[in-house]
Amino acid sequence: MPALKQLTSFMSHIFRDLQRLGELQSELAGVADFSATYLRCQLLLIKIMEETYKMEFMYSGVESKQVVIIHHMRLQAKALQLIVIARTTRGVDPLFGMCEKFLQEVDFFQRCFIADLPHLQDSFVDKLLDLMPRLMTSKPAEVVKILHTMLRQCTFLHLPLPEQIHKASATIIEPAGESDNPLRFTSGLVVALDVDATLEHVQDPQSTVKVQVLYPDGQAQIIHPKPADFRNPGPGRHRLITQVYLSHTAWTEPCQVEVRLLLAYNSNSRIPKSPWIEGGEMSPPVETSIEGTIPFSKPVKVYIMPKPARR
Repeated sequence: MPALKQLTSFMSHIFRDLQRLGELQSELAGVADFSATYLRCQLLLIKIMEETYKMEFMYSGVESKQVVIIHHMRLQAKALQLIVIARTTRGVDPLFGMCEKFLQEVDFFQRCFIADLPHLQDSFVDKLLDLMPRLMTSKPAEVVKILHTMLRQCTFLHLPLPEQIHKASATIIEPAGESDNPLRFTSGLVVALDVDATLEHVQDPQSTVKVQVLYPDGQAQIIHPKPADFRNPGPGRHRLITQVYLSHTAWTEPCQVEVRLLLAYNSNSRIPKSPWIEGGEMSPPVETSIEGTIPFSKPVKVYIMPKPARR
């Protein structure tokens, strides 16, 4: 999801600029508001994708019954994105590959969740699978038209809730943030920053928890702590005690860095193994597994004060 986050940030800045433009020049207010509304819709589509990954990977206790609903919702979002792209793209050549990729993802969904299909009657994917022979031979314009119709006609899927479900969270104890004592070091050299945090309801923290340091110029450093840095004081709780090393040759003035914890995920890690996958009879999905990170702690600002290197 790093690319999604960058795109979201970029579009948010454009959105604010358009709003400001409409306020400053009344003759452009209509165009600016219309464009801003379009961007707002695009941001909602991106937000849907981000939220589905949070639902799947930020909660412990999620079962296969919930995973299939989440993947189904993600498929709907991708269909909606395809419709938007088709209606804002000139020419059909770029759409052939996009439609083919989407239909292969529908087929991949069917093969991975074949045992759950009886519970998805009258759903979006159920209607799509009935029309797959027609979709496979249709031109992009026809595919988009069918997708639009199916999205409007599909029923709302009931989400069965597990008996117990817990949201992963993290609290950074050290650094405390907003300290009056800056972290002093020589510019161009390395300085160690102690990180102490409590983790709640994190599954396999040794593999999934990462530390992110965001520098003043926008650069980000992601550190994967060693397995020995984690303690397990009780059920559902972990303690992370580690060090991260900061260095930046461009630092010449006092400034702040942001430290936060991320939860890493792999989009294929919760897909059930179907007979096709285990038997090796199914070709790999068009889109290989997506790896991303989700922030799950509040950022802490650390004041640093580099000293010029001696010459």
